[in-house]
Amino acid sequence: MLGERYQLLGLLGRGGQSAVYRARDLKDGDEVAIKVLLPNTDPASVERMYREAWAMSSLQGTAVVRVLHQVRDPDGTFGLVMELLRGCDLLDYLETREARGERVSLNTLRGIAEPLVETLEMAHANGIIHRDIKPPNVWIVDEAHGGGVRLLDFGFAKLVRSVPITGKDDVAGTPTFIAPEVFLGGASKADARADVYSLAVLFYRVLAGRVPFEGESLLDLLQKVTSGPRPSLHAIRPDLPPSVDDWVMQALASDREMRFERVRGMWNALYGCLTSA
Repeated sequence: MLGERYQLLGLLGRGGQSAVYRARDLKDGDEVAIKVLLPNTDPASVERMYREAWAMSSLQGTAVVRVLHQVRDPDGTFGLVMELLRGCDLLDYLETREARGERVSLNTLRGIAEPLVETLEMAHANGIIHRDIKPPNVWIVDEAHGGGVRLLDFGFAKLVRSVPITGKDDVAGTPTFIAPEVFLGGASKADARADVYSLAVLFYRVLAGRVPFEGESLLDLLQKVTSGPRPSLHAIRPDLPPSVDDWVMQALASDREMRFERVRGMWNALYGCLTSA
């Protein structure tokens, strides 16, 4: 039990600092998801989860998972109560279709992209940088449960107007989706253009069936991301217009000053390119 209200039914996932459980709300009978911090977590993790709750609550009405409640047990256990999602994450969604030799249609890509773009536009306007955009953090909701897309996990989010709790030289995120300036300069360098880069990598992964940069080691990946040539998407997908590589050059630019400033501009450029063929 948690907060004398939520009966934990099973583990949904576990990370380094927290776990997510399926639970039943004994007050109204609904099933929910609850993210709880693991025992003996450091104070920074507690503060990070409070900030995650604030960030997600401030973005309600977008594609962010709905936050229903915050609960704390007498023993100090803190839980973030959220809607329980049915379906699969974007990585599973893509791999299932790729195993069948299928490609994601333009309409499907648009259905995935638009909610993410709208959500990140609002987040950036509110001074929230996600910092961990990747397919496992995008959820495709079953049509039987309403369909749509959800953006998950603001645990690494940077709140521009708050005192940083991630070391300025630390690198937060998933290596193949981290922007070059964050690789080189640490978390303090993350701004909206870092999310632009990560979301562009996600779109590249959807279209190409692989991420743009891979390495035999973290150092090898770092060198490719920060100073290597930008890969040709057209070479992997000759059915796409050659101009898609111009989009790659700008969306994945190693110099953030040369990158799209906003996720909306990046997505509009890609969609315009794909529909011009």
